[in-house]
Amino acid sequence: MGRFSYYEHLSAKDKATYRKSDAVSSIPLPDASALAPLVKELEASLASGKRVRVAQSAKALSDALLAQLGAPSVKIHVRVVRPAIEGGELHGLYTFAQEGRAPKLEVWMRTAANANVVKFRTFLRTLLHEIVHHLDVTLLGFDDSFHTEGFFRRESSFVRQLLGTPKRPSKQLSLF
Repeated sequence: MGRFSYYEHLSAKDKATYRKSDAVSSIPLPDASALAPLVKELEASLASGKRVRVAQSAKALSDALLAQLGAPSVKIHVRVVRPAIEGGELHGLYTFAQEGRAPKLEVWMRTAANANVVKFRTFLRTLLHEIVHHLDVTLLGFDDSFHTEGFFRRESSFVRQLLGTPKRPSKQLSLF
């Protein structure tokens, strides 16, 4: 697997964690179909544009997904408008557990540019991205959670398990 450029600047311990992360490409959900109603509810909640409703739905999905995997739940904060950062917008943030503080996950539901509700698939992918950070340290036992190819494969694997593989338009054969 290819390594991202920041790998060369990591300590030996962090390089070992990075390689472990890169080697894990998926985390199978025991019963993804049982999560389907929660995914649908999250989609409906996001469409409503109501932050409290979105937060409740995101927490319900997260708790059920983590319970299936035997991982501890995580506090979730749904924020309204994404903060602008250099080169774009912040979509989500995972804060690791610290002395006496539980870990937390934050996701934003509206774009910074126009305060529009983000597309459902983008919101779900962001939520799952932050959940993968949580699973890296709680379920997989990594010392840290690096953005590796394996990390992004785990995120994509969750999206596929929860939404199925998107159908691609069939290519039509042209006779001329």
